[in-house]
Formats: sequence, C-alpha cells, structure tokens
Amino acid sequence: MTLPSSADDRPAAAPPTSGGAGLSDISGDPTSASALARLTRAAGALEKDTVAPRLQRALAALEAGDLALAERTAMDVVQTDADQSLAWRIVGSTREKTGDFTTALKCYEQVVRIGTDLEGIEADLGRVAYYTGLYDDAVELFRAHLVKQPQDIETANNLASALRDQMNYDAAIELLSGLLKAAPDAALLWNTLATLMVARFDVDRALTFFDEAIRLKPDFAKAIYNRANLFTLTGRMEEAIADLRRAEALPGAPPERAMMRLALAQALLAGGHIAAGWEAYEARLDPHFPKTPIYLTDRPLWSPGDPLAGRQVLLFGEQGLGDEVLFASVIPDLQAAVGPAGRLFLAVEPRLVPLFQRSFPQAVVGGHVTGLHGHSVVRAAPFIEPVSAEIDCWMPMAAPLRQFRPTLAQFAGARAFLTPDPDRVAHWRRRFADQGPGPKIGVLWKSMVIDPSRARHFSPFQQWLPVLGLEGPVFVNIQYGDSAAEQDEAARLGIRLWTPPGIDLKNDLDDLAALTTALDLVVGPANATSNIAAACGAAVTLVSMRGAWPQLGTQRWPFYADMQVIQADGLGQWDGAMQALSRHIIGRFGLPQPAATS
Repeated sequence: MTLPSSADDRPAAAPPTSGGAGLSDISGDPTSASALARLTRAAGALEKDTVAPRLQRALAALEAGDLALAERTAMDVVQTDADQSLAWRIVGSTREKTGDFTTALKCYEQVVRIGTDLEGIEADLGRVAYYTGLYDDAVELFRAHLVKQPQDIETANNLASALRDQMNYDAAIELLSGLLKAAPDAALLWNTLATLMVARFDVDRALTFFDEAIRLKPDFAKAIYNRANLFTLTGRMEEAIADLRRAEALPGAPPERAMMRLALAQALLAGGHIAAGWEAYEARLDPHFPKTPIYLTDRPLWSPGDPLAGRQVLLFGEQGLGDEVLFASVIPDLQAAVGPAGRLFLAVEPRLVPLFQRSFPQAVVGGHVTGLHGHSVVRAAPFIEPVSAEIDCWMPMAAPLRQFRPTLAQFAGARAFLTPDPDRVAHWRRRFADQGPGPKIGVLWKSMVIDPSRARHFSPFQQWLPVLGLEGPVFVNIQYGDSAAEQDEAARLGIRLWTPPGIDLKNDLDDLAALTTALDLVVGPANATSNIAAACGAAVTLVSMRGAWPQLGTQRWPFYADMQVIQADGLGQWDGAMQALSRHIIGRFGLPQPAATS
C-alpha cells in the first residue's frame, strides 16, 4: 500500500519570489490538543482491535512532535488494513503538518470513503482544499462543518478566508463582523479582517486591525508576518524587516517559518540590504514549501567560494519565467569565471532555449522538465544525461548572486545579456514602420492569474486609457492571453491598440524578444514579457506597487541597463502613477501636451 498520489499532473509552481509573500491566516492545527483529543477518542473505541496498540503509539509520536515516527507507524497499519480510517487520518495529519497538502487531502478523502472516524473531517478537508487553492470546495466544506459545530470560531475564520480568496469580500466581512460581536477578543478574527482590508486597499483600517490582533496576542506570528507584508507593500521596509525578524523567531509550523524567511529575504533586498537578502533568499529552496522543486542530479551542489575556473557547471533555471530571465543576468559572470577551459550547462524553461542558445553560444543549453513524482515536484535536465558524469557541480540560477552581486556596486554597468534574432528584429521594425510615424510603444497590463494577493499589483485596464489616448505614439498590444475585452473597450473610445499578427505572445518567446527589441519603449507591470524585453536591452518602464524586491532599494531594477520604475502612490492608488507614465512618455518622445479638460 502506498500513499495516494495527486490527481493533478500539472507542473507545480515554486514559492513566490516577487511582489511580497501571500497573506497567511488559515487556522487549525491537525496536531493541536483538541485534534489529538478527537483522535484519541477514536482510538479508544478500538481498544479490543489488534491494531489499537500501534495506533496508540502513532498518536503518542504525533503528540510528541515526531511526525516521521507517527506516519511510519500509521502506515504500517494501512499496509495490513487499508480500511483503517484512523490510520489514514493520522497520516493525513502528519502530511498537513509538514506542508504536503495534496497528499493530506487524499488521506482525508480515504477517511470519507471508509466512513468512520468522521468527526471534524469537513474542517480538515476544507483546510487542505484551501491550501491547495480549491477555494470553492473549501467554502462548501467549512460550511458543512459549521452546520454541525456552529461555535467553531477557527473554522468560521477559515470560511471568511476562503470567501476572501474567492474575492467575495462583502460576504467575508459580514461573517467576520458577526463573529467579532460575539468574540471581540479573538485575535485570529482581527487578523483575517485586516487581510480583507488589504484586499480592499484600505491601509489604515488594515494596520489598525493587525495592531489589535497583535495587542490581543503578542506572539501571534501570522498577524505580525501579515503586518510586515503590508509594510512592504507600502514601502516601509525597515518596519517590515523588524516585524519579519520578530515573527520568524516565534514558534510555528515549518512551512510558515519558511514563508516568513522568504518574506524577510524579499524585504531585505527591497530595503537595499543585498548581501543579507541573498543569504535569506536561500529559504526559497526550503523543502517545507509544498511545491519547492527537487532537482534531479547526483552532482555536488556549489556553494559561494567553491572553485569555478575550468569546471563543468550545471545551472538550473528556477521559480517563474520572469525570475528565470532576471537571474540569467549573472550568466556572463559565470561564463567568465569558468573560463575557456570550463563549460556551462544551462537548463532553462523550454520556451527560452533558442533565445538562450543564441545569447550564450559557449554554453550547452537545453530545456528543463518539471513534474510530479508522488507528492513531490521534481525538475530534471534530460539533455545532459550523455555527459552528466563530467559535470563538477550544479546550482540553482539565483545561487551565484550571493557571490557575484553582494552589493549595489556589483550591478554597475548592467547591460543587455540576451540576444534576439537580428532578422526578426528587422522584420518587426518593418512591420512597425507600416503603422505610421510616431514612437512604437509596447503595452501590457495584467496577469492571467488574479487573486486578492496578485490583484493589488496590477492597475485596472480602465486606468490605462488616458495613457493609450496620448497623441502621437503607436501603442502595440504585447499582452499575452485573451485581451479581446480590453481591445474592444479601447476601440469604443476611439483608441487604437494594434496587435502584431503572426506571433504567439505567450509561447513564442524567441520572436517576442525580437519584437520587444524593435519597439521604442515597453510599459507595463513586471512579468515575463517585461523581463525579456529588458534583458534584450529594450527600454522598459514598469508601473509597479511599492516593495518590489528587484529594485534593491533604488528607483529602478539594477539587473537591467534601461528599466525605469513608476510606483503607485499607495495600495491600489494608480491614478498618480498613470499620470506620471503619461508625463514620462511625453517627455521621452517630445510629444505634444494633451489638451486640458475642464
């Protein structure tokens, strides 16, 4: 008998690496005193069963915090009796506690299938459904539990969190307001209400409610962490760093501590504490993140200071596509460090292979493959198999930044490091010339995945319309995904947003690199497209929230030669940024000032 595997075979994402870590406010511990008491009662009912002694040992290990022993002991029971629901429940508890929420969900589903030891199972299923992003399922499960146990504040709090992440803000606020009338001293409710205020861009109320949660419970690590994230989003970096250090020092589950450490790394980098930030940034590889990749290689892991000259080095792309491009800025330094006697092997996102092979002709470039093996995310580089034994060491792509970029001075003289196809650049320049005179400005404005945590980083399209209405430029749509609704909205107002024909803006990244290089300017939020453009040497102006760690305490992104940043005035306050972007475009290209409106 093996643990159930996930039904979802899509490659999983690694921990977030920019824009501030997500808010954390879900409640309920599968190894809490009340949860253990429930499991102990169930075990007591089995006292005459031959498996009872082993289940008691598993529960004792669970209570003592020895999760590995608890799981092994419970799995021994499952091997002989696959219908022993309490054993499945213990294994689910250990997996939930360690952050393996996908397998925990499958274990709890086994309990439902068997149909015994069901007390509180909807709350357990709801938590892991929430953690795996199944918010609709979580809402229904939490509601089902509350029908049976309406006084369970923790699960009611979790229901509010799930409603928030469905972006059903009014229902969540109404629920929390009622709960707080009955339990005004419940710190977790104030914390969750504060996260709702963040989602609605109400900074003052959010800080007031976070402060109240921390006043009621001074060791409430999640509330301190969440307040720190709000400080980061509003540019108060030193306060964010202080809160994150305080939260990290408090007891907590390993996945939560890993997230706090990663948030601390981002705040340190955003505050200009670069060397300390890179050291803390190693938290992105913490195995307690549910979807941190396991890199499939038997070669030694490189550490700063290890020799590189003459070595054969494997570099794995990591995190999201935009970050993979950003981190590639260090490849020229690595190429110089290994020298002519050494060689780099670059395992990158497959869509990037042609662009990277042209840009780094001395390296061997191939696509990495990411998937699921059981409950673990794995990443491999199959193209190196014929020579894998010759490789001296490997590293994730961000790792060498600790050695090559410890201070801002090491970013001086940043230059283009990706080389687009010159024939395709010429092709796009001809196509742009056909669109008439005026600067050609590429525009993007959204992410294809929006939730409360991500939505705050993107201005609504309606606020782009005054920029797109400027007289003179030809605005080129480089937004990947479906943008038909936005194009129709612009057309109704007489605004032309030209979409280049014959290119898949999401998947044809080599041609995208050429297209962006042929533009006079790229404007929009930080994503894969804007990173590729800047890496190729295109002029890029980002419209950004405060607290983006790649700014490294500056008003630009030092990784790139020509990437400027225009920041929002505050959380969700984009009008000033859009006005500044209009002035920037007018000044850069000497355009006529728009007529004043009364």
